[in-house]
Amino acid sequence: MDANQLKQERQADLKAVYSGEVPKRVPIHLSFAFEASVSYAIDQGIVEKGKNLRNIYWEPETWYDIFDRVNNDFYSDIPLGPGAIRLPILYQILEAKSIIMGATGVMQHPEVHSLEPEEYDAFIEDPFFYMSETLMPRLYPALDTTPGRRAMVLAQAVKANADQFATIGQMMGKIAAKYGYPAAPGGRSTAPFDYLADFLRSFTGISKDMRRYPDKVVQACDALVPLMLREGVPNPDRLPPDYRVMIPLHMGSFINEKQFEKFYWPSFKKLMDGLVAPGAGVDLFVEDNWMRHMDYLKTFNGSVKMQFEYGDPKLVKEKLSGTRHVITGFFPISLLQFGSEQEVKDKAKELIDILAPGGGYIFGFDKGLFSLEGNTIKNLHVLTDFVRDYGVYR
Repeated sequence: MDANQLKQERQADLKAVYSGEVPKRVPIHLSFAFEASVSYAIDQGIVEKGKNLRNIYWEPETWYDIFDRVNNDFYSDIPLGPGAIRLPILYQILEAKSIIMGATGVMQHPEVHSLEPEEYDAFIEDPFFYMSETLMPRLYPALDTTPGRRAMVLAQAVKANADQFATIGQMMGKIAAKYGYPAAPGGRSTAPFDYLADFLRSFTGISKDMRRYPDKVVQACDALVPLMLREGVPNPDRLPPDYRVMIPLHMGSFINEKQFEKFYWPSFKKLMDGLVAPGAGVDLFVEDNWMRHMDYLKTFNGSVKMQFEYGDPKLVKEKLSGTRHVITGFFPISLLQFGSEQEVKDKAKELIDILAPGGGYIFGFDKGLFSLEGNTIKNLHVLTDFVRDYGVYR
């Protein structure tokens, strides 16, 4: 089967999954983090000896060879690309406090805050202005300068970041054509409560604010909805076909049901409705265990793909039955590293038997694969061979 035939087959299966129909077989999505792909390329001699992740971030001319090799060696129906990558060039130009590079080159998000409790009212009144003028310079000290200098630094950072993402886009276009992947345009957004907690008030701060300033927290989340909508769908009137928005969910598993209902859900639901309205699809990474929130997740409009990290696959299948939502995730990447070939097959069979009937399922990991150590490479081939053979609808 040539690349174009493979593309048509994959496209038909994915369209069926997102339309609530039964595909010919279960699509496979191997989600590799940038770190895993670089590590594999180094092991395979694709990258010059002595190079590491910290070097590769700054050498976009090497990226095509890295991802070409990964897509050649591992089977997936959705391209193996950099994923939801944070490129360091943006954050280093801005001297970021919120996103920093660790010793191994992994980009990390430390516990920081930029908004003080007494500033809630000013933020709620005009969140974009307050973030631009007050909060951004706190998170990115390179912007804490004169207006003219700030504009120059910001323009430099944005252009450098855009240039590198353009390189990624061109690279993945070539890889998609070579290996028969459907086009997959997309964006990224953040649930308002998560944004408030992760970048403005911190985990510790928001935990206190829910008790001390509950109304302010609710109002701040509502004020963030338009900004998060714009981040996910910058041009709703010119949405590309099959456009999907990735949203990693964070704080939902750390708060109780009453807090979720009051603080998290209302603004999140508004964001989801706003993204779906112009025709965007949404891909949620449901971090940790959200089983107690399933009655909320099933109410989304449209076709929402949910990648579950932990929880009960049977409960998820039951709750989402009758919707057009798509289930993925649950397969533990730890099993690839430490499990036997038979254990890998048995777990894949268990998940397919539970989640595949009736469609609405893409086989996937519980989280992005960051490492290919241990038995991972061997077990990946065992896994994809098994799922391709077993995950056929008869």
